Amino acid sequence: MKKWIAVTLVILAVLVAGCAEEKVKPTPTPVEKKETPKKVEEKKTPVPEKTPEKKETPKAKPTPKPTPKKVEAKSPVVECTVCHTKSVDYKPHVGGGQLCGNCHGWDPHKIHVGPGTIELDCKVCHGTPPKLVVPKPIEEGRTVCENCHAYPDAVKPSYGNLVNIHLPRGKYCTVCHGTDIAGIHKAADKFVEQ
Repeated sequence: MKKWIAVTLVILAVLVAGCAEEKVKPTPTPVEKKETPKKVEEKKTPVPEKTPEKKETPKAKPTPKPTPKKVEAKSPVVECTVCHTKSVDYKPHVGGGQLCGNCHGWDPHKIHVGPGTIELDCKVCHGTPPKLVVPKPIEEGRTVCENCHAYPDAVKPSYGNLVNIHLPRGKYCTVCHGTDIAGIHKAADKFVEQ
């Protein structure tokens, strides 16, 4: 161990000695004498008159355009009821209660109670104790959905009339039928041709 310390000290001493600077005397730089050049008469170069600087019109900073969000149309491309004045009486619309589940699902609790719903009070459908009930359709061949959804009083029977349920609430024909007006009418022509 002592040898190791001694060797380390020797190496350290060599390094320190090698790094020590010697003071060196500066050597003067020889100076050459040059003749000073004679002053030459300067000719003044004509300076063009300054023209007024054109000021750039400040450009508006570009504003980032927000990404458009997909929004449900507030109004239809074509107002269907202008021509289809009796759409409220069309058989598929009148007996529309059988179609409710296609869009809304058939579990009334998922539609009416819980996050993202209207949070309907249970007693609206089931009554209050001691007379709790399980709702049944108002007529045979109808769905429970048709017991309500009239407009403007949503707890009165709608009898499944899809036009009366949806149009007053801003859900236009295009929600179910789409926006391909020509395609819709071409398909409807098949019923006439039969």
